[in-house]
This record gives sequence, structure tokens and C-alpha cells, in this order.
Amino acid sequence: MITFLPQNIEYDIKGEKTILQAAAAAGVNIDGNCAGAGVCGKCKIRIIDGPIPEPADHHFQLTEDEIASGYRLACCTMAEDGMVIEMPESETTASRKKKLVKLPEWFSSEPRTVKRYITVDKADIACQKADVTRIEEKLGDKVIGVSFDAMKKIPCALGQGADITVTIQNGEIIDVESGDTSKDCYGVAVDIGTTTVVVMLWNLSTGEMVGINAATNPQGTYGADVISRINFANSEEGNLQIVHGVIIDAINRYAEELCSENGIRIDSIYEYAVVGNTTMSHIFLGVDPSQLAFSPFTPVFTDGTVCKASQLKLEGNCCASVYLSANIAGHIGSDITAGIITTDIMDKKGGHLFIDIGTNGEIVLSGNGRACACSTAAGPAFEGSSIRQGMRAARGAIERVDITDEGVIIKTIGDTTPIGICGSGIIDAVGELIRTGIVNKSGKLLSPERLRSKGISEEVLKHIRTTDKVNDFVLYESPDGKSDVLITQKDIREVQLAKAAISAGISIMMKELGLTEETLEKVSIAGAFGSYIRNSSAMDMGLLPRVPEERIYSLGNSAGIGASMMLLSEKTVVDSEAAAKDIQHIELASRSDFQDAYMLAMSF
Repeated sequence: MITFLPQNIEYDIKGEKTILQAAAAAGVNIDGNCAGAGVCGKCKIRIIDGPIPEPADHHFQLTEDEIASGYRLACCTMAEDGMVIEMPESETTASRKKKLVKLPEWFSSEPRTVKRYITVDKADIACQKADVTRIEEKLGDKVIGVSFDAMKKIPCALGQGADITVTIQNGEIIDVESGDTSKDCYGVAVDIGTTTVVVMLWNLSTGEMVGINAATNPQGTYGADVISRINFANSEEGNLQIVHGVIIDAINRYAEELCSENGIRIDSIYEYAVVGNTTMSHIFLGVDPSQLAFSPFTPVFTDGTVCKASQLKLEGNCCASVYLSANIAGHIGSDITAGIITTDIMDKKGGHLFIDIGTNGEIVLSGNGRACACSTAAGPAFEGSSIRQGMRAARGAIERVDITDEGVIIKTIGDTTPIGICGSGIIDAVGELIRTGIVNKSGKLLSPERLRSKGISEEVLKHIRTTDKVNDFVLYESPDGKSDVLITQKDIREVQLAKAAISAGISIMMKELGLTEETLEKVSIAGAFGSYIRNSSAMDMGLLPRVPEERIYSLGNSAGIGASMMLLSEKTVVDSEAAAKDIQHIELASRSDFQDAYMLAMSF
């Protein structure tokens, strides 16, 4: 038995597993960005009791002090009976996403599933109408049939009395219960992000959210990005079922927790609406995603898919259905479909840019009567994975940077001692370094001598550290000098490559639709990323087009919002599928002008 703190989760080890694999099996989330290769160093844990193996740290991710204090890499350390493993207690990206789900004011709920409490007329010798007929007559023209599962429940329900509750979904009776259960009608909206899973429980009768759970996607144990997960899924027989199973288990666990916390029976869940990128959509259904890893990146399916929850082993009523939203293309998934329906981008009138920045940057642009979309490989820089001291949004992460003549001002999540820097902090830091001229247009962090001649204050120059003729910028200097947080020259190059990919994608799309920065009326930024970055910093570094800040809108967790809208409205489902078909996919790899646009966008 091993114990994970601070959650105090116990796990009985069976067979040989790394701590990372044991954590995934126990439902404990540890970053596994490099899929167990030991190169990213993001899975640091501390063994505070029990056996402490010798460190297997071949890529030198741990300091001597950390090793002496019991820190190990979870992906390289075998789990052993009796271990007590401590993980940093933090405010994570997941917890932030909880705060970012709010339905648009214009949205109106029209759920597919409704419950009706009725009293059925009794049959007698003079009126021998079938039970189904008498139920349908009571309901009037609101039903078009009875499912086989519901039909089997009718004798038992009517056997307990004439008062019953029927559940109707898209005009078909799918469930019959004795008594009045008309208020027990719930649905679950799910946003399966590569990094984070968000599960939202909704009351279908009132259109109100009951609760929300969010946590790191447990598939991260098998790789930080979609390509590494596809590679894992296809590396051995049974691996696809593993990554499929962990996401199903996670959704069930979060849904059960929400039901338990709110005194709701799990069999009161009648619907799921699910969104995710195209790879996550395939894995969610247990469909082989291997084609998405190589050109021409052809998905097995793009249309919205409906199945029974029981087919996927999702918890809920035995008649519960699952709707998986439509994808747009191989690397533009239903999370983008969900996001765009929260906006007016499909009006295609004034220039409107929708952007979701992660490991991939998905971009949708409309205007001049057209709408098109592309995906560009931004890499992991904006999520911290390829940054030396990058981390996800967690307690101790630097999230804001200001550089003034008086020095460097930083803000951390949780207002505590800095331990690294998250995506919004990375953009802020690089944006400030460019704004002040400390980093030049080519991306070089200049020497103190050159900056002194440009009038940069000595207080700021103190933050430049030169090693082997390479300059780094110290954001935080620790008292003992052993835990400093820096932005390195290599980090700046990583950000430069990522921003160039996004910027080139936007440039080609605007060229395709005949739009310019001047004719761009709206920029909508999706996700927690868009809610926490400083727009001026993103524009200073060239990540976003230079437009007046009042034209930039943060959408919050647009994928989760869109999934919820689909759960609560059949019209939204219809609109979303029409939008997914209407958007023209632009494959940047096939564009002869992409390389030129990319090289041009490399300049800050």
C-alpha cells in the first residue's frame, strides 16, 4: 500500500509500476509531460516515509538538495509498499477553469430530455387500451414512441400505482418510473482537454449548473501532447484501451463526486455532451487515432456521434445517451466547434478572429462572407513544458511580470514564493523584455553593456546574468541563490518559435479572407489562457494582431461553455454541426507561402 498526500489517497500496488503509473491508477494527477522519459522534470514528488530508492535521474532534473530531501522523479522511480508520497498542494489550471464557465446572456435552454409526472387512466373491461397507448394519450402529441428499455419498465411502474414519471428525449419515452421523480433530471457536460478535464453537472429541468469538477487529464501520464498519446496507444496491444479507460474512469469519478456532494442519484443522469480535440474525441470513443499522427492527418470521423452511455461504461441512467460534438478536421476538434458557437463568428460579417492557444494553436477566422480554420503546432512553450522553469498554473508560479526603472515586479499564483513560471507569466515576461528593449527584434537578450548604453537602469541590469557569453534574465533571486527563477535565452527562443507559428497561421488566414488588422473588428481568446494573459504583452511580442484592446474578448472556458449549451439545447447541437461543416479547413503544411510567413513572424 502506498499513500499520496495531501489527498490521503491509498493505493494497493499490484505488479511493478512507477510512481507515475501508480498515481494514474489511483486517480492522482501528476504531470507526465515526457511520457516517462525523465527529460522534463515536471513529475517531481517527495517521498516522506517508507523506502526511498536511489535517484534515477539520468537527465539531471533534480538538485543535490532535492535528492537529499527525498525528491524523486515519479516517472523514473518504482513504487514500493509503504511509501508515503507528498505532492505540492497547489491551485492548478484545472481549478482556474472552474471559474470560467458562464453561459452567454443570450442563450436559452431547450433541453432534449424532459420528465413528466402523470396519472395514467386505469384499464377496465370496457376500455382495454394498452398501457403504452394510455400513457401516450395522457402526454398528447409530445411523444413519438417508446424505447424498448422503457417499455420493459412500464408493468413494474404501473404495478405500484397510476402515478408515474416518464422521461422523454427527443420525443421518445426512454424511461418510466413510479411516483413523482420529475425534478430528478440531470445531464453532464464534459470538456476533455489535453491537459485538463472539466465535468459539469446540470439540472436539465431548470437549466442551472449544479456543480463543476476539474482536474488534470490522467492521460498525461502517457504523454503531454496528442502525438505522444497516439504513439503510446499504438505502441502495444491494449494501450488504446488503457488511455480510453482512464478518461472514462475520470469522468465517472468526477460525476459521482458531484452527485454525492449534491444528494443526487447517479441514475438521474440522462445525458452527456462531450467535446475535445480530434485525438481526444477518438480516444474517448475507443477509436484508433493513429491516422492523426501522420500526413494527411485524416480522422476516422468528424460528424457528431450519438451512443448509449452504457456502451462507453459511463455512469448514469441505463437509458442515458452520449452526444460527442462534431470535429472540424484532423487537428481542429469539437472543442473548437464548441467554442465558436459561444460567439457570433459564424455571422461572417466583420472580421472576427477566434484563437485557442495550447500545444496546438487552433485559429478560426471569419469575414467577407467566409469562415476558415487552421491548426498550427505552437509546441509546449506556452504551457511551460519546454521552458526551463516552466510549469502549469499552480501555487508559486509567476503569472505576471512588470519591468520598470526601479526593477522587476512579479506576481505569483497564491502570492507565495516563486518556484517557476506559467504560460501567462511567460508571455508577460517576454512581452516586457521586448517592450523595454532588453530583447531585440531578433530575439536576442542583450548584454548589460549594450543595454546600459540604451539607458536601461542599473536596477534592471542587476537581473541579467551572463554565463559562457549567454545572457539570461533573473525574475526572482532567492535568498540562498539556489532557487532563482530565470527566463533563459533558450526559453526566449522557444517562445519565439511558438509565437511565430501562431502569428504565421493568423497571417495566412487573414490573407485568405482579405482581412487586415484594421478590418479586424473582434478577437476572441478561448480558455484559461485567454483569461489570464495580459493582452498588451501578447501584442508586444507579436502573438496577437495589433488591435485596440477593447476589441479583444476573453471567452473563459469556451469549450466547456459550448458543451453545456449543447447539453441544454438541441438547436445548439444543430447549429454546431452546421458550423463544423461550413468552416473551410486550411492545411498550412500544404501552403507554399507558410514558410515565408513563418520566417517573417520570427521577428519580434
